[in-house]
Amino acid sequence: MTSKERVLAAFAHKEPDKVPVDFGGMSCSMINASVLNSLRDYYGLEYRPPKINDMSTMTAYVEPDLADCLGCDIQQLYNYGDTYGHTNTDWKEWVYQGIPVLIPADASVTDDGQGGYYVYPKGDTSCPPSGHMTANGYYFDNLTRSPEFDEDHADPADNVEDYMLVSDVQISYHKKVLDSVKNNQRAIQVAPGYFGLGDANNIPGPNLKNPKGIRSIEEWYTAPLLYPEYVKEIFEQGTDIVIENLKKYWDSFGSDIDIMYICGTDFGTQKGPLINPEIFKELYMPYYKKVNNWVHENTTWKTLKHCCGGIFPILPYLIEGGFDAINPVQCSAEGMEPKRLKETYGKDILFWGGGVDTQKVLPFGKPEDVREQVLERLDIFSKDGGYIFNTIHNIQANVPIENIAAMIEAIKEFNGDK
Repeated sequence: MTSKERVLAAFAHKEPDKVPVDFGGMSCSMINASVLNSLRDYYGLEYRPPKINDMSTMTAYVEPDLADCLGCDIQQLYNYGDTYGHTNTDWKEWVYQGIPVLIPADASVTDDGQGGYYVYPKGDTSCPPSGHMTANGYYFDNLTRSPEFDEDHADPADNVEDYMLVSDVQISYHKKVLDSVKNNQRAIQVAPGYFGLGDANNIPGPNLKNPKGIRSIEEWYTAPLLYPEYVKEIFEQGTDIVIENLKKYWDSFGSDIDIMYICGTDFGTQKGPLINPEIFKELYMPYYKKVNNWVHENTTWKTLKHCCGGIFPILPYLIEGGFDAINPVQCSAEGMEPKRLKETYGKDILFWGGGVDTQKVLPFGKPEDVREQVLERLDIFSKDGGYIFNTIHNIQANVPIENIAAMIEAIKEFNGDK
């Protein structure tokens, strides 16, 4: 099978010739820039400074030569813009964790006076900074800059500002990216724009110069109970914009795209759901269903939902809402045991991730611990298809290269590539 055929077979819940593998194929399966730099050296690849895909996570593009070494079956059409509204078209050098990296040319990075750094929405230093990396930090954390929410003068349009219509320039950018990767025969995944319905990474409006509305993460997560009509109006307006963007992408790319990333809003914690499942069913599911139904009725695409944490009680509603795949499959969270997930929902949704624990085993275990867990997870999740191997979320900074190599070798062992 080609990589594309392998991935589509998995989505059809048929066992492909090998388990499909993803590193860098979507925004939550990326690799930290410093680790990626070391991986290129480990595999003896030509030196290239890591190109940062998103400055909030400081993850970098997985170039085709490294993707070949890692056995990747999915190609991401990397985002036109990042969390802070920078455009990923032109680049400049910056030093991160002691190594040169490439960041968007329109990014503005300033010292915080204490060894850390600030970034600004769309690089505009006339605005307050919207992201902060502490001294010796690894990531830019979003800053809340909006005025206090005034419920007496609430305007849902303030929170709809994130849902922007896709520009022709962005379409042109993704066409160029697609043309450059078509020949590798990998499945194509793309996220055209903000589809979040309250994605924590976007709630503070880090790409907006003057964010208004409910922009505190704590306040947003209580908003469905405190201001349900306000939230519903945001979702009504937002999903209409989302569908317009999807129409534009279908008209421009058609079935050249295989997987559409719909949303990254998290609904789980380490200890279970972040939201009452019945509230989720009432408030969120109808809008997910609206978007997914449009995709399935009008395109050939499969749809992907990212959602961290212990979401076992919410999974049936994500399935009913029309999602074809769920990522990152956080098996370390309460109720997310691999065997239970596969036996209960393995025929209804594709599990994308869950391949190794990125909180303890991959960063702190020994190579033999990594190998053992990877083989165990592959054995459980791969039966009857419906699985794409990936770590649980991005590979973080300081993960030992020998552990990553042990993971890759275990995948090859399971797939019969050794």
